[in-house]
Amino acid sequence: MKKRIGIFLFLALLLAGCAKIVTPVGGPKDTTPPKIVKESPANHSTMFNHKNIKITFDEFVVLNNPTQTVIVSPPLGQTPELSISGKSVIIKMPDSLKSNTTYSIALSETIKDFTEGNPLPIYTYDFSTGSYIDSFMLSGTMKDALNLNAVKNIYVFLYDQDIDSLPTSVRPTYLTKTNGDGKFIFSNVKPGSYKLFALNDINNNLIYDLPNESIAFLPNPVETWSKPGTDTLEESKTSESDQQTSDDEHEVKLALFTERDSNQVLSKYINTTENLYVFPYKTDFSSFSARFLNGQELSYFQIISQSQDSVYWYLKEPITDTSWYEFTVDGHHIDTVKINPFKKNAKGIGRRKAKEKIALSVSLSNKENIYQPLTLNFSYPVKPGQFDITIYKLLKSGNDTIVKTVQIPDSFVRSIPIDYNFEEKLPYSVFIRDSVIWGYNGLTNDTIQARFTTKTEKDYGNLLINYSVADPSCQYIVYLQNNRGNTIQQHVITSNQSVTYAHLDPGSYKIKVVKDQNNNGRWDTGNYKLKIQPEEIFFFDKSINIRGYWDIEEDFELK
Repeated sequence: MKKRIGIFLFLALLLAGCAKIVTPVGGPKDTTPPKIVKESPANHSTMFNHKNIKITFDEFVVLNNPTQTVIVSPPLGQTPELSISGKSVIIKMPDSLKSNTTYSIALSETIKDFTEGNPLPIYTYDFSTGSYIDSFMLSGTMKDALNLNAVKNIYVFLYDQDIDSLPTSVRPTYLTKTNGDGKFIFSNVKPGSYKLFALNDINNNLIYDLPNESIAFLPNPVETWSKPGTDTLEESKTSESDQQTSDDEHEVKLALFTERDSNQVLSKYINTTENLYVFPYKTDFSSFSARFLNGQELSYFQIISQSQDSVYWYLKEPITDTSWYEFTVDGHHIDTVKINPFKKNAKGIGRRKAKEKIALSVSLSNKENIYQPLTLNFSYPVKPGQFDITIYKLLKSGNDTIVKTVQIPDSFVRSIPIDYNFEEKLPYSVFIRDSVIWGYNGLTNDTIQARFTTKTEKDYGNLLINYSVADPSCQYIVYLQNNRGNTIQQHVITSNQSVTYAHLDPGSYKIKVVKDQNNNGRWDTGNYKLKIQPEEIFFFDKSINIRGYWDIEEDFELK
């Protein structure tokens, strides 16, 4: 008997030693937001006089930045306090509720589940301190005025007043925010006429008071409209999905813009490379001039950046003494500028290392293009002179060698086209020996070698667009852009005309149009104080797909 018990004990110990604790394998990851199981008092309550609102969920939840994600409309003098109690969220209401008023509390991703952090996208709790819920509404969309992209998380304001100080000193009557598609909706508002604004409220005070805050507005008041099947004297039963559905007949459109800062400022100049000075301005300008005052008068090449907000000076020789200049932009903004020699600091920044060879950077563009010349591009303006470029036509029977002498003119030159007709669909190699091109910064080129095969006529497509002008009182700036948004060609259209875009690379293109109402040749932003909307931007209603050896014709009415 003892022997049998010993065997049993041995087997039990053996099994216990082999046993492993295995974590149970669960199902797929939870991706659903918490669900509401109870609201107390009930949503859309009337004669509301409660201190707290309790919202209970089917799981434990946490709060996500309620000070930024909770919107109460109309705004309250004191923000409600939110807290967690088990699976419930408690909203403590302030004592400042107005009588006979419909309130809406919107929680935008304020509530997340405890385990996975899945947010409840949008939840709205409506109630009235009177005998009925206001059931009028207003909806619309918001886009960036410059690129027409939808803009999210932007405040939208409704005012029941129409005074000049809106929205610079008065808080709104109702407010909401745009969603990820740039859409917004006001639900449960009183019927009537309202002024409509939108604001990227940087300091969160519901007031337009900072120059870098973007704004949108409608010049005239808008009317709210009644939800189908509702009555202003009855409780609104509109569902969340119904609230998100906009009526095209009533929907308004807003264009968000940042006003042009009229306070022009010259920032501290930039001089990280010897002989190159950059003078950045706060905003863009139309004209620039410089007048020498004192010190070492500089000899330089000047260019203005494409964005017209910076001036680049490429010096012909190093500056050795402090110089004083007077800069004038747009004929009236004047700055006195002190320009110092290039500073090499103690850490060696700005100093050439003894073993490091710094060369004039040279790149080649249009290497394969048969309709545009092969072009040499330099990192710094180059001195006048001449050099040879050797072109090898790589044939099976042997290489043809052509030597071209290139002349550098005595002017501002940062690129030079090569005058040579490359044949179609042939391999070429080009060679330029080192130290034959000199920049005004004292650097010269390394050996340049490149090999490429030219394209053929069949590698390009052509596009013809027949433009018709609906409003002849202004001009239209038309941009042909590739799928990266880069402008390929630009034209000014003032009357009905056809434009041919020849020899385009295959790919997707779009047509962007600026309605240039003041005929100054550029897009202009809006100005709320002057009640000026940003100039309208619109696109051709479809993408244009260019294929090799194809001709495409389209009609585009500019309106």
